[in-house]
Amino acid sequence: MARFGVILPAAGSSTRMTGFQKKKPFLDLKGRPIWVRTAEHFLSRNDVCQTILAVAPDDLDWFRETYRPNLAFMDIQIVAGGATRADSVRNAMQQLRSDAEYIAVHDAARPLLATRWIDEIFAAAEKYKAADRKSTRLNSSHVALSR
Repeated sequence: MARFGVILPAAGSSTRMTGFQKKKPFLDLKGRPIWVRTAEHFLSRNDVCQTILAVAPDDLDWFRETYRPNLAFMDIQIVAGGATRADSVRNAMQQLRSDAEYIAVHDAARPLLATRWIDEIFAAAEKYKAADRKSTRLNSSHVALSR
């Protein structure tokens, strides 16, 4: 079974979201933070060996304090994001364990996933060494590629 390292960027400024006190990944959706709902799709998978959440550097202390109870029970690594999404993904990639054969990237602010979608994109990544939502006809922000 292939092993995936999953990167969940959550370092954006949520500039398109107006009228909220928090950035989109940190808003509650039916009583639970959006980023938690997103991460749960990956944390229980046998083919995921590591899950990394990239948070804006200015939010790190607040994030760790606010979500301490969640983090205590989740096998998730927190890293400082960068100025751009690409920088955030790069920062997270530098922390990937050596047993992660593939890298999957999915926005932490997009919790509405189906297991089937993840299965399909992971299978496509294994078959073609890279996959995105277009290669699997999925309407998701998933990307997976071989290391």
